Amino acid sequence: MWLTVNRACNFRCAWCYAAGTGYRSENEMSLSFAIEFLKIAKDIDIKRLFIIGGEPSLWSHLLEFNDILKSVGIKSILVTNAFRFSDDQFWGKYISHPNTHIGVSFKAFDHQSLLRNTGVSRFSDITKALQRVFEYQPNSIASFVYSRPYISHFLDMVNYAVDCGAFGVSVNFCSPAIQKNYVDKRFMVDAENMVAEIMSVYEKAHDITKGRLVFVMKHPLCIWPRDFIEVIKERKQISTTCHLQHQSGGIISTDGSLLICNSMFDCPVGRYGRDFFSAESLVSFFSSEKVKEYFRRITAYPSLKCRDCEIFEDCGGGCPLLWTAYSPDEVITGWPKTMR
Repeated sequence: MWLTVNRACNFRCAWCYAAGTGYRSENEMSLSFAIEFLKIAKDIDIKRLFIIGGEPSLWSHLLEFNDILKSVGIKSILVTNAFRFSDDQFWGKYISHPNTHIGVSFKAFDHQSLLRNTGVSRFSDITKALQRVFEYQPNSIASFVYSRPYISHFLDMVNYAVDCGAFGVSVNFCSPAIQKNYVDKRFMVDAENMVAEIMSVYEKAHDITKGRLVFVMKHPLCIWPRDFIEVIKERKQISTTCHLQHQSGGIISTDGSLLICNSMFDCPVGRYGRDFFSAESLVSFFSSEKVKEYFRRITAYPSLKCRDCEIFEDCGGGCPLLWTAYSPDEVITGWPKTMR
């Protein structure tokens, strides 16, 4: 379960899905509401709770909620840009009431790129914060979203993360953000340029990270050279499909809306107090014919080429959101099962 505790953020990353929420500081989850969902999570035996935003380190109830999480035995992952951890006073308080793990998403590699990408100029502070987290958690992975601002800077990002002390680097790929009447694909990198850059620097990135490099794939695997996919599979450097395609998790928004994807923040499938109100009713709603049909439509073959592809089970035809922005038949080539 992902708990969206707020929409405020101290960064203004142009490609972020949260931009569509307006970053309103008053748009946050109350502590009592969060505890209600914690009870649901406990009752359905959820082992890990992801705390997301906005920027969840700005959530006014974070430290108190972390103590409650610990008391009931649920592990938690704080997904954060880490910027607030540069503040000595806050960091001192946080490590006395920590999450089980801090998942860091970094946005830049130097002063200029930080200002351009986030609207923030305090590069020395964000570097201090990242170094602080990686020292506190020696085996931490730093993640970034490969999008238009990072074209030609893939290695810069990898180098910076490792220089800050990251154990490894996770590379996510930008997907569309969807509001009810609008699909925002401005910051996606076209597949041809994305493949060309990453293929040109992959071995260097592999060496810099000592092999601790993971690609969280959003595109169908058939856009990549087959031998590249085989190499990163052998090296255990690839992650494919997500909870949406597995139907294995849900995201709770600040108002109790049930989302199936962060990037679909404006398209809830249900709401607490209306469609479910307890662990039992949430499970019942999630397995209802209405929701099953919703998932069937979203996870259907994007192209007939996927039907006979030998790796469809690995990639699921790519992120379903891609096909709100592109025609699948123009992107997907498929790897037929008879191909050798």
